[in-house]
Amino acid sequence: MPSDFHEKWTHGRFRRLEREAEANELLSTMRHGLRDTGLAELKEVPADADVLLLLGGAAAPASGPWAQPGRCWCFRNGDRTGPHDVLPGMREVVLQHSHVVMNLVDAADGSVLREGYVPTETDPIATARRAADLAARWPADAARAWVANGAPPASRSATALRRIPLPGAVSMLRYHWRRLTGGPPRNVSSPAGAWNIGLLHQPIHVLLQEGGSRNVRWLPNPSKGKARLEPFGYIDADGELNAVYRKSSESGNGGVIARLRPKPDNILKRSRTMHDGFEDARYPFTLAINGTAHSLLCDFKRGEVLLLPVNKANDGYDEGPVLLGHSLHAPTLFAHGGLWWLMGTRDPMPDAQLHAFHAPSPFGPFKEHACSPVKCDARHSRPAGTPFVHDGQLYRPALDAADPEQLGVWLNRVTQLDPERFSEEPVRRVDGFPATAYGMGVRTLSAIGEFTLVDGMRSPVLSAKRANAKSGRKKRRHHAEDDDEA
Repeated sequence: MPSDFHEKWTHGRFRRLEREAEANELLSTMRHGLRDTGLAELKEVPADADVLLLLGGAAAPASGPWAQPGRCWCFRNGDRTGPHDVLPGMREVVLQHSHVVMNLVDAADGSVLREGYVPTETDPIATARRAADLAARWPADAARAWVANGAPPASRSATALRRIPLPGAVSMLRYHWRRLTGGPPRNVSSPAGAWNIGLLHQPIHVLLQEGGSRNVRWLPNPSKGKARLEPFGYIDADGELNAVYRKSSESGNGGVIARLRPKPDNILKRSRTMHDGFEDARYPFTLAINGTAHSLLCDFKRGEVLLLPVNKANDGYDEGPVLLGHSLHAPTLFAHGGLWWLMGTRDPMPDAQLHAFHAPSPFGPFKEHACSPVKCDARHSRPAGTPFVHDGQLYRPALDAADPEQLGVWLNRVTQLDPERFSEEPVRRVDGFPATAYGMGVRTLSAIGEFTLVDGMRSPVLSAKRANAKSGRKKRRHHAEDDDEA
């Protein structure tokens, strides 16, 4: 069958969609390289050049110094297809893939210098534009790291991915039907489900071990239709452990910040609402500053990140400073390398695009990292608990949001973090706490001394009454009478 006939009848609808995308100036440049940009292709490479950036399908030199690793860079889709062949994200949206993978690679050996794992939208052109915007930053970021390190940027082997086929006419018809009848894909920043919080009587670094303890003591069940999640802890003036957390409906809406005190006998008093002044309060990241517990909260309506101290009565927050004048999802504050670091994700990619800020004090003023957003990867970007140091290494928990049906937390080892550089590597994925009543996933791992607060979604297999190993008659009675508001 002639190739033009094949394209006309099998891929014609998709090619028309691509031509529509090419009306966008950025995508046209990415697809066709130097065409219509006013730039001319180099006929001879300057002798003092450090690196060549290959665009529009330009081939790397086959010999000479430019054929050596580290001297030529190019963009490539995750399945090793060039962006000049297929725009990033277009095929993935039409074929219902949840994410698009795009890389900046070393043209000599195909090793990856920068990687993006970008959530798709229902609009393939918007997805392609988002991936292109992200990739446009990478050469400058890699060059900045080169200058800061005094050596070419480190690379790694590319992840092996199957080649993504071009969508045919049937796929295009299904795509158009979904756009007419369906909504956007689920966003895990607004979690739904029967979540509860529990206490692991082990320090958080135990979770780095493959066989580390997973014996979580879950709190009594929340009242019907309610959920507890995103717990953080502090020790009060009486020396007791307090857990602050997001209390919401099982639909994930209407969140407020509440507090309770986990007890050894697992019998709880009524929880106390600490903050309900925001439309949907969430992720109360908590830390001690000068002996006083503080929580980071984001007011999404006003677009502010605030640092609020717990009041002396331990029943709410006093007023505190505004650290940032725009919103952050899962804001996280910690000290490292003589600076205070504030990290979180931002719209329009709240589960993937990580931003970082630094300041000489936990109260600011905060300045954005030179390479921010420092990462775009839905598998392990969004903060998911408290950073911690183990054996002299900094670790950062991050939510794996690649599959909303299988949420887990990666423990990432931070290998570089200063105002000019950031890099980390995933070490261990915590899938949840199986064989318990809340073993269907995890969103948060929070260290509090020798203990770790966690959350989990209820398993449909195990009875909620069997959440923990022991359950006597008296204790079951207390479970049934547990806090109606929690």
